[in-house]
This record gives sequence, C-alpha cells and structure tokens, in this order.
Amino acid sequence: MPLITSAQIDFFNDLFNTQENTDVEPEISLQNLTLVWSADTYTPYEYQGRTLPVVSSEVTVSAILEISGNSPERLKYSWFLDDVFQEDKSGYGRDDFKFRIRNTKSKSQTVSLQIFNESRSFFIERSLTIPVVEPEVIIYPSRSSDQGNQTSAVKAGRTSSFVAKPYFFSIEKLTDLTFEWHFANNVRLTAVSSTYGANILDLLVSEKTDNQVLEQNLLLDVKNKTNSFQDASKMIKVQIY
Repeated sequence: MPLITSAQIDFFNDLFNTQENTDVEPEISLQNLTLVWSADTYTPYEYQGRTLPVVSSEVTVSAILEISGNSPERLKYSWFLDDVFQEDKSGYGRDDFKFRIRNTKSKSQTVSLQIFNESRSFFIERSLTIPVVEPEVIIYPSRSSDQGNQTSAVKAGRTSSFVAKPYFFSIEKLTDLTFEWHFANNVRLTAVSSTYGANILDLLVSEKTDNQVLEQNLLLDVKNKTNSFQDASKMIKVQIY
C-alpha cells in the first residue's frame, strides 16, 4: 500500500482549509443606514414643503445602507408595515419598499426594516413613521400671493379672479381633477370642469345701489376623477364693496 507523503498531507490540509474558509461569512461593519420616503401626490410647482401621502396614494421607502466587508445586495431585507411582515416585498437586496395607503382612519403608518446576513452575525433594524393627511385646496385672489386669508374683498361691477391650488391628490396634472365653484347661497357658477384653467374663477359681481358692504360665501369642491376617496372643499368669505 503506497504511503502518503508529507507534501500530499500539506496539500490536502490546504485544500480543506480553503474550503472551510469559503463557508465563513465575512465580517460586516455598519457605516450608516438611512430610511428615506416619498409620496406620489401632486403639489403646485412653487411648493417647497414635503409631498405627503393620502389614502390610496403610493409611498416609496428606500434604505440607504453603507457597510464594509460585504455588498448590500447580498444581505436580506425584511420589511414590516405597521408590524405586519411584508413577505412578498422582502428578500436579498430588496432595499426599496412600495405600498399604498389603505387605512382610512389612521393618521400615520409605520415602516420597519431589518437587515441581516445568513448567519445573523450582522443585524440592524430601523423604523420610521409616515404621516397620512387629506387632500386640500387653497383659494386666493389672483392679484395676491397671500394664500392664508379667509376673506377677500372685491369691487361691485368689476371682474375679480380667484385661483385654486390643490395639494396631495394622486394625480399627474390638473385635468385629472374636477372643479366646481359656488357663490352666494351655493348657486353654481360653472359646470363641473376638468379642463385646463378650471382652477381659475372669473367672478363678476353686479353693481350695488348702496354703500353697504355685502358678504357672500365662495365655495369650491375638488374631486379626483379616478379616485373617489380623494376630494377636498374650501370656502372663503367675499366682501363686496
């Protein structure tokens, strides 16, 4: 029977050690983990605040992971929405999580993320709370940039223009909304309109025979044509001089 030489023994030891080392997961060090989110709702172009989600809108949460010792794509991502595991949206390298706001009663939704390797020698967890709002609309005179006033003054016998700006609807353009204006005891001024310019009202108030200030209500109803859950109303006082 042939004898195994020392050189052969060293060869097999090296082969065994190499195989053993390939099964050992590399040590991972966390540099940073940040969760960022965005909603698909509409805001006017000059709006500088955060775009907020409403019922039926889509939210995207992204994990920005910085590590050393491995690639983020080789780690497992487990997503949770309000403590419910989202199995179909979890897995290796799944660093984006998309969901729709479906809870019509809650004012926020919580997203949690767990990231780990196969042996769980590396494990990190983060969570964030996302506010849920309702669509809204603001009315202001076209000659003014002040959107905070609840009262506007107009001159009898002249045409005054009002502009409506909607916020947080799941739309891409204004024509996806319908605008219905009412003035003075809910008399409809215009038919329901979803054309460009429907968010602008040119209001002509008849001449007055006295010097008293007359006050009337200007009401606007806005609706999403493709989503019955999304609508908003706004009323301001119009003082006629």
